[in-house]
Amino acid sequence: MERDRPDLGARGVVALLTPAENPTAEPELSLLMPPDVNLLTARMYAPASEMSARLKAYETRLEEWLAPFGDAPLDAVAFACTGSTYLLGPSRRRPEALERRHGPCPVVCAADALKDGLQSLRAQRITLVSPYPSALTEAAQDHWRGAGYDVAAVIQSPLAHGAAHPIYGQTAATLLTGLRQGLKAGVADAVIVMGTGAPSLAALAVASEETDIPILSSNLATAWSVAHQLGLEERPLITEWLAPDAPWRERLWSRFPAVRARLKST
Repeated sequence: MERDRPDLGARGVVALLTPAENPTAEPELSLLMPPDVNLLTARMYAPASEMSARLKAYETRLEEWLAPFGDAPLDAVAFACTGSTYLLGPSRRRPEALERRHGPCPVVCAADALKDGLQSLRAQRITLVSPYPSALTEAAQDHWRGAGYDVAAVIQSPLAHGAAHPIYGQTAATLLTGLRQGLKAGVADAVIVMGTGAPSLAALAVASEETDIPILSSNLATAWSVAHQLGLEERPLITEWLAPDAPWRERLWSRFPAVRARLKST
């Protein structure tokens, strides 16, 4: 069904679903999205005390999280929580679209976007950099091995035990250290720095200038996949999103110069 495009979102309006405390998905995806794409955010709040219970609730209640958008003219839904997918396992069938008044609205799941990115790179042997606690790291390994990938190495980024949340307390500097370790860990076709809530984009920006091995993050892969769903084909290959002249790099350093200054000394 044809409809008028909003001024703020002339090329697409995207609903971002992210865990309530996630401090990273919204700013990183906003930087990654092409011009004239409007990102609207809903915070998924599940009051369970156990992280695993919260993560499982996020992916199994998508319609509930989308309800507050009402009749907003959405063109795509970005589900920014890879941990949910890792815990629920490969047998969980995620909806490819959710019904809206204007018709089906495609759903981009961060973990699936990473898989699509690996396929675009024709990568088979991968290294994982994990900001997760051990149980979730193991679930992530099982996920990627179950998807047919050879996990060459797993680098555990130190958990931020003094922070309110072990993943969201990560820093770009610790993730950059993990990426550098991962790049040295062995021959891999690609390196994945996992987690939509860890501030990985700045670390990726720096580390990718030091290697020819492609580095993917959950948020970068999600943005690339959403752009594809919206039919924005200026940079259709994920390698173009990783290029030194990718537009998001300038936006990142302009918006967050302090993190660049910190990483220069790392």
